[in-house]
Amino acid sequence: MKISLEDIAVNFGCTKESFSPAFLEHFKTLDMRYELLSRVERDSIILDILNKIKVDTQRIGAPKRTGVWQTGWKENLDGFIKNRSVEEIVPKFIRPNKIIRYNGDFIKPSNPFFERDFAKLIQIYCYDNFIKNYSVDNVYEFGCGSSFNLMTMIDLNIDSDLRFFGSDFVQSSVDLCNELGTHYDVDLEGFLFNMIEPDTSKTIRKNSAVFTFGAIEQLNSKFENFISYLLQNKVKICFHVEPTIENYDPNDLFDHLQIRFHSKRGYTQGLLPHLKNLELQGKINIVKNKRLNFGSKFMEGYHLYAWEIN
Repeated sequence: MKISLEDIAVNFGCTKESFSPAFLEHFKTLDMRYELLSRVERDSIILDILNKIKVDTQRIGAPKRTGVWQTGWKENLDGFIKNRSVEEIVPKFIRPNKIIRYNGDFIKPSNPFFERDFAKLIQIYCYDNFIKNYSVDNVYEFGCGSSFNLMTMIDLNIDSDLRFFGSDFVQSSVDLCNELGTHYDVDLEGFLFNMIEPDTSKTIRKNSAVFTFGAIEQLNSKFENFISYLLQNKVKICFHVEPTIENYDPNDLFDHLQIRFHSKRGYTQGLLPHLKNLELQGKINIVKNKRLNFGSKFMEGYHLYAWEIN
């Protein structure tokens, strides 16, 4: 079986004619073939997920997680300093040869780097629709990690003079962001920032796009101060790619497993309902809200929504 461009358009909630040349060029390079799991294989995956939920001790937002992230991004930083290759900034949790969640089922992609390559399609789509189309002057990623997303968007930025900013709450991430800016001589600057307790003296430049990509998930639902900070800074457009428990159907086994894993770990809940409430209050306008039906074995980490301030 093979994922077509038409299939991707359905995933993104658009038409294939709306994809940019950069998106189409990347898609053409990808091996999108896959196999469905046999009944025995699928049962084995489900059992593995249930066992993982039972024994898993990782807790999002626990104090010790700060050290884990500092160490993890330092590993990317050290690798980049040693090899000077952009491949070194791919987050370590995006591993090759993984079972993937796609369109409500588990699949085995032929491409060992399927998740990384599909994530790049999301990056390009977001750049085209929420950065390029909004004609912003600055782009901020909060919780930028290895700057994996920012570097893709910088590569796409060939016709404008955008300034890029990456922030994170651990120093190794900030150091990697600045190292990339210096090495590639691009307009990229990193800074420390705690999304749970925002430093309001750190202002966002006018005419800016702001985004998070698997970052608010790590806040253990303590996101309201950050959203208020974005409103106060009058960002032009904000988009999020985050796991979103509210999009799942608890009566569906495939989704039920995601709900249990998401809840057990303590990933953020309530962001999308919070944004919808702000929309009801007339404060923002949600311009995109799409479950992309794509993720790793344990849950779909890729749900896309974007909003602008009224």
